[in-house]
This record gives sequence, C-alpha cells and structure tokens, in this order.
Amino acid sequence: MLNTVQISLNDVMSDRRKQLNIRLSAGFTQMVCVGLLVGWEWSVPLMGAYIGLQWLEVLYFLGKKPGFQGDGRREHVVALSFIALSSILFGASTMLLSRKLGAWGDVSAAFLLCGTILNAVLTTIGCLAAFQAAVFPYLVYYCVLPFNSLSRHDGPSMPVLLSLVASSVFMAVSTWQLWQRWSHNKAAEITAVRRYVAERDANEERLLRLTQQDALTGLLNRDVLQAQLARNAKDGGTGALLLIDLDGFKYVNDTLGHSAGDLMLREISSRIKHAARATDTAARMGGDEFALLLPGVTGPALALARAEALIAEISQPVFLEGHPINIGASVGIAIHPLHGEDAEQLFANADLALYQAKAEGRHCARAYNAGLRARAQGKVLRDTELRLALERGEFEMFYQPQIRLADGALTGAEALLRWRHPEQGLLSPADFLRALEGGLLSARVGAWVIDTACRQAALWRRQGAPDFRIGVNIFGAQFRSGNLVDWVLRTCTAAGLPPEALEIEITENVILRHEDEIIGPLQELRALGVGVAFDDYGTGFASLSMLTRFPVSRLKIDRSFTTAVCDSAADAAVIQAVLKLARALSLKVTAEGIETQAQARALAQEGCDEGQGYYFGRPMSAAAFAQAFCLGVANGTGAISAIA
Repeated sequence: MLNTVQISLNDVMSDRRKQLNIRLSAGFTQMVCVGLLVGWEWSVPLMGAYIGLQWLEVLYFLGKKPGFQGDGRREHVVALSFIALSSILFGASTMLLSRKLGAWGDVSAAFLLCGTILNAVLTTIGCLAAFQAAVFPYLVYYCVLPFNSLSRHDGPSMPVLLSLVASSVFMAVSTWQLWQRWSHNKAAEITAVRRYVAERDANEERLLRLTQQDALTGLLNRDVLQAQLARNAKDGGTGALLLIDLDGFKYVNDTLGHSAGDLMLREISSRIKHAARATDTAARMGGDEFALLLPGVTGPALALARAEALIAEISQPVFLEGHPINIGASVGIAIHPLHGEDAEQLFANADLALYQAKAEGRHCARAYNAGLRARAQGKVLRDTELRLALERGEFEMFYQPQIRLADGALTGAEALLRWRHPEQGLLSPADFLRALEGGLLSARVGAWVIDTACRQAALWRRQGAPDFRIGVNIFGAQFRSGNLVDWVLRTCTAAGLPPEALEIEITENVILRHEDEIIGPLQELRALGVGVAFDDYGTGFASLSMLTRFPVSRLKIDRSFTTAVCDSAADAAVIQAVLKLARALSLKVTAEGIETQAQARALAQEGCDEGQGYYFGRPMSAAAFAQAFCLGVANGTGAISAIA
C-alpha cells in the first residue's frame, strides 16, 4: 500500500510543466498585484529579490541531470528554503501596503499575507508528504502543486521560461519607471532648492535694505550714518557733518496732506543726492531732517559754502499736482575732528548749530562754536532752576503804572514777571525770559501770571480804582495749548474781573512765529471784550497789514522812539505817523519809556493817549504800587499774596 502511494505521488510530481506554469505564473501575478497596491518604490526592490530567488530556483534545478535517481529529499529541502525566503520577501512587501493605503490597505495586505502564509504551510506539508512518501496524495495534488517545486527535475518547459522572462521584463520596466520618477523628483528638488536660495537671498537683501535704508526716500538711515561716522573717526579721517532741517514742511503736510508731504520728501532727497559728490554720504534722519557727510572737509568755510549751495538747491520750487510749492532749509555744521572726536559728539554739536540757524531766522547755515555748547549747558541749568522756582514760589509780579497823559490819572498797569533768585537776588525778565519762552514751563508760568494779575487788578478795582485795567504779556506756548480763551474767561470769572479790564499784550516776535495759531484765539478774546495790544510796535518786522488782520485795540510805541522824541525829528515824525494811523483805525496808543516831563508833554501835545515809564513809576511790587497810588493802603489790603 505504501509503495502504491509513493508511486502515485511520484507520478504526480513528474508533471513538471503544469507545476512550473502554475507556480511561476502565480508569482508573476502576485508581484503585479503588489506593485499596483503598494507602489513601485517599495515593490520593485522587494519583488526584484523575489524574482531573483525564482531564477536561482530554476537555475538550480536546471543544473540537475535528467533522470536523477533518489528519493528527492535534498531537492525538496532546497525548494523549501527558496519558498521560505520568497514568502518572507512577499510578506514584507504586502505589510507595507497597510502603511501606504490606510484601512483598505490593511484588508488587502491581510488577504495577501494570509495567501503567503498558506503558500508556505502547504509547501511545507507537500515537502513533508513527499518526504514521507505516503500522505494525502490527492490533497497534495490539488493544493501543494500550485505552490511547490519539482520532485523530478528534467528541466522547466517553455511557458515557465516565458513567465520568468516576462517577470524580468516587468521588473526592468518598473525599475526604469522608478528611475524616471526619481530623476524627476531630483530635478524638482534641485529647482525647489534654487528657488529657496533665490527667495532667501531676496529676503536677506530686503531685510538689509530695511535695516540700512529709509523706506520712503531710499537714502541711508541714521544708524548707518552713525556707523560710518564712527569708522571715519576711528580711521583718523576728516570730514564735515551737515544736518539739514526743512523750513515750511509742516505747512505742506497740514494743508496738502501726508501724500503730498511724502512726494516732497522724495523730491528733496533726490536733490540732496544730486548735490552730493560720489564720496559723500546722504541720509535721512527722520521726519523732515536729513544729513550729509562730506569726507575730507577740514574747515567750516568749505562746509558753509557747500551748505549754502545745498540750501539754494532745496529752495527751488517743487511742483505738486501742477502747483509750485516753496520751502527752505536750515543747516547745522560740525567738523571732525575740530568739533568732536566721535559720532555722538559730532551729531550733538551739529544739532546745536542747526538750532542756532533756526533761532536766527531759518533758511541759513551755521557752524558749531564753543559758545553754543556753553549756552546750551546754561539753558539746561536754567531750565532746572526755573522748574524749582515755580515749585518754590520764587516768581513775583511787579506792576508799572500807565497814566493818561491828558490829566495824569492812573488808568492801569502792566504786569511784569520777576524772579527772586535765592542766590542772585531779584532778576528781571532779561535774565531768564528767553530761557523760559524756549522751555516747557512757559505755559504754566504764563497761566500763573494771568491768574495773579487778574486777582490783583480785581482787588484794586474794589479799593479805589474802579476803571483799573491790567496788561499781561502772553507766551507763544499759551496760544499753542489750545485752551487760552477758556482759561482767561474762567480766570476773570473766578477773580471777579470784567473781561474789559484785561488787556493781552503780544510782541511782534510772537506774531511772526505763531501767526496762524494766535489769530483765532485773539479774535475770540476780543469778542469777549478783552483788549489786544501790540507791544514794542515799530521795532520788528510786522507789516501794516497786520493792523487790519489782527483784532488790535491798542498800539504801544517802543521806548526807542519815545526817548528821542524831543531830540530827533525823525523819531518825532515816526511817532506822529503812528498816532495818525491809530486814530484812523480807532486804536488807542500808549507810549513806553517816558523818562522826563518834556517827553510826556510832547507826547500829550501830539495826541498820545497814555504813557508808561520811569517818569511815572518804576516796576514795583503790589504792596508798593498800592501805597504809591493809595489803593487799599488804609487797612493794609492793597496787595495779594503770591500764588504758586
């Protein structure tokens, strides 16, 4: 019986054509399925190894001699080894399917893996069955043969070779496709890298421009200019630093808008670059301020000449929307190493020179000198002292009487500020007023002056001078505060002083500097009844048209004309012209600086309304003034206490 089964099994195993056709065709089909499902990148190397094992298996058995005698156990062991390795490779490729295709891939991979495991199990059973030569011949015939190798090795048939050739061609095509895809991806990666490098370089260049150049004008910025100045100073080079500030640019911004202002700045920057030499460095410091570094310039004379030429270039009309716009420029100059050893010192000294140019009328150039530094340091010290004076109540009000020339009656007084310095004694406005006007305390001190003067005038009106009028000087900062009218009205109401008893005195200097800012407030004050007087009239640059544009109620003739009225026909003619003009405009006139009776008589004969000067009384404290004119002195209430 056992021999019969052995013979039947050998007969079955001898059908090599069917076995190889089924086996290798199934392997080819499995490889194609895996390639489609998993992807050529993973399937090609794994299935390549799989086909290689198939070729090794065929070549091994082709090398056996036909009619090989024996029980075939060795051949089956070899076949089992080939199949085990093939199953491992096939299983690894199918397991990749789950990562590649998600949930659907899990199902497919599981199915193919189960087939692979079944292949290995049945092959093992087949080999063992052949080895034992007597187990389930029909099961082996239907299940093992499709997956097993030959028992008898007379060589593969033509379909087997064709299957292997087809598998190899398929492998070659897949490898070529993989190479094409890799080459394409490599080219794409190279293009992407080049694009990344180009974008990175562009971003770095843009960041460099942002850190070194002004975005609006394209000029270098302040940091780059300072660094260049520092390098120039470190290398021992000479040069001139020009700080340029535009005059009238705020008017362009306020009236035409910021877009027009930007166009103006671009045009000015172009003119500065055009005026610069190839070795010069132009920069924008911010706002409407520019700078120009002139290497090799050793003295102020050449720098001033370059600055004047630059001012002339900038002052040419700029056409915005077809309309010519005129602006100017002020320039401050500092020379290295004459005016500073480092960049910070040069900038500071050039800024002081620029401030001086603006203080002297603008549209000019000034070079730094040691006196500017001394004045600046004195100003800082004085500003500190002024702040302490306000906090400690060291300011006092003095009053100089104003007399009606026709009958000598007291009509009012001008309130004058004094500073009782703890070390220097009583200081007149000439010692501190300039510093006060240019500092940050002028508005606060001016408010204190108005409050104190109104309270004092209201007191004197109640104590014997019912028509008393008080004149108060106003700082430009009080007009810029925007609440001058409300403050004056509240102060008069709180003090009990009628608005008609207050007269605001403004100088021509304040008018010229703040003309647009003060017209509106003055008109409102005049409408409330507050008087408006032009102080020191005739000595400044005010035009006659201001008398019609401003709500003026009084002209105060400067003392330079009054003191010479009896000795100079020219001065007397000027006074006569002013008086005639004032009568035509219905304005009152007060002559300042009257020091003699002859001057008072001459002015009275010419028709001057009032006089003020040492002849009638020097500026005096409230108590002395009350005593001199018998205002509440009987009960000692002629003066109010200082109000800090």
